[in-house]
Amino acid sequence: MIHLKEKIHYSIKNQFPFVLFRKPNQKKGTAYFQQNTTSYFLDDSLDNGFVFAPFDDKNDALIIPFFKADRFVFVHNLNTTSNETETIGNVSEIEKEQHKSLVQKGIDFMKVSRVKKVVLSRKEEISTPNFDVFNGYNKLLNNYPNAYVYLWFHPVSGLWMGATPEILLEVKNNEFNVMALAATQEYNDSLDVVWGQKEKQEHQFVVDYIVSKFDRNQLKVSDTYTVRAGNLLHLRADISGEINKCDLKQLIKNLHPTPATCGLPKEIAKEFIIKNESYNRTYYTGFLGEISDNTSSLYVNLRCMKVDLSTKNVALYIGGGITKESNPYDEWLETVAKANTLKKVL
Repeated sequence: MIHLKEKIHYSIKNQFPFVLFRKPNQKKGTAYFQQNTTSYFLDDSLDNGFVFAPFDDKNDALIIPFFKADRFVFVHNLNTTSNETETIGNVSEIEKEQHKSLVQKGIDFMKVSRVKKVVLSRKEEISTPNFDVFNGYNKLLNNYPNAYVYLWFHPVSGLWMGATPEILLEVKNNEFNVMALAATQEYNDSLDVVWGQKEKQEHQFVVDYIVSKFDRNQLKVSDTYTVRAGNLLHLRADISGEINKCDLKQLIKNLHPTPATCGLPKEIAKEFIIKNESYNRTYYTGFLGEISDNTSSLYVNLRCMKVDLSTKNVALYIGGGITKESNPYDEWLETVAKANTLKKVL
């Protein structure tokens, strides 16, 4: 991957968009390096490429068109080691109380509205004076073999990287697969765990929403099961079926953002998030991946960070699903656990 390291630094210096990604449980990864500095956006006339879309679907999604990019395949050595970096910054008591207050506000809102679930998040800033982009990406690859691990750069969005466990949509020919992922608890050496009613309900909201977007008779819905993502556990169900090619963009529009990253009903929950969270999510809880006529593979942008290359500050994005039964302190602890999964690479 040495030549990729040089290519990465060259592209950042000269503002050429690029992406590296490795799918779950694979040793080989793929990289696309755009051949120019032009900004392209996903629309009806340009829809074959690697997409990086924001949380708010009213804003444009970036795309690196396949026909405007050089493609590389790399093999990652899981024994690769990289130097440790120094991180500076702790979560303050003020930030803790602010997030707990936000969660309580969400709970109170659900008690007087039609909203059944809302996903609330926070941003944590960390100073990493010795952070190296290539080493950071290698650490993500090493720590999260079961995740979709990516490194994305674009002059419009800046530099992002992450290790997401959640598929938004996979399409091959006319068959699709959607993942319903929600609820969180820490992993303690076993997948045989007990889930509370709040977590089960939170996950069922996601399943019901996705199923509602299809003809139920044409779907296959798996039983709910527990999966591991780093040091966290989640509830998951797999939903599959058939789709016409012409329905792909409409399906993406219907699914994104899902109750797993936004809430239910979607538009009311999204409005509450935009109004009450203390920052702009931009691309956190958006989606990313390859999209083409015959095959698409899109993932939700979770477990991610944005790197400010000028200040060497890293912004971590973490959140959780809130229902009427949520406890603000427990929800705070969930964001701390999720943040720790990312701090391993800093």
